Amino acid sequence: MTQKALAEAVGISRQTMNAIEQGEFNPTIRLCRAICRVLGKSLDDLFGAEDKDNGENGGMIMYCASCRMVFDEDTRCPVCGSKKVREAMPDDICFLTEAAPIPGGMLKDILDQNDISVLASSSIGAAMAMRAGTMFERIRYYVRFDDLEKAKEIAADLSL
Repeated sequence: MTQKALAEAVGISRQTMNAIEQGEFNPTIRLCRAICRVLGKSLDDLFGAEDKDNGENGGMIMYCASCRMVFDEDTRCPVCGSKKVREAMPDDICFLTEAAPIPGGMLKDILDQNDISVLASSSIGAAMAMRAGTMFERIRYYVRFDDLEKAKEIAADLSL
């Protein structure tokens, strides 16, 4: 079926149909359903119910610079609620995990051995940790987005 024939069948212009195909126009759900009806397809068939597992199947991974979290495609960070999110870039510094100093130190050593750069930050601050004792201290670990999946596997192996 041509763009023109499909466009006429659903009541839009050929230019609009072209823009939809090129990803330059997001159709309403009503228009999507009309296109599906004409073509005898489901929404998933036409618009791709793609798995969003780390972008491997086309789902976009988003990044929140405020809290350094990555998450599946969305317009709002699920952690801090910020709407100032964007697609994750290779050099983005991303939150990996939070751990007590000793297991966290083991994680850092193993990440270093695997050539994964890691940043560590105390969740309560050094002065407070000195006063309260290391029992209450938690360390947050961050890695580059490019290294995040491998780092997550390592952290999972350590049960962190």
